[in-house]
Amino acid sequence: MPAGDLQQTFTDGVKGSAESKQPFDTSLLEFLVCPLSKKPLRYEEKTNELINDELGIAYPIIGGIPNMVPQDARLIHRDMEE
Repeated sequence: MPAGDLQQTFTDGVKGSAESKQPFDTSLLEFLVCPLSKKPLRYEEKTNELINDELGIAYPIIGGIPNMVPQDARLIHRDMEE
């Protein structure tokens, strides 16, 4: 198999696994807090995100793993007002 084909196969596999919606284990909410406010988060199944209502931010869950990097969070105050 040519190197280009192997690289494409690997890239497709990684992309597919990251985009697949694996279930989030809600029992983890007991241990997870917002890295900015240190307050509990709530799970929003519809968007597959962890929400901090106080700060109006949503952390994505990718492949069943929460991405708690503040720079990767999405602002939701504007979304809620619409």
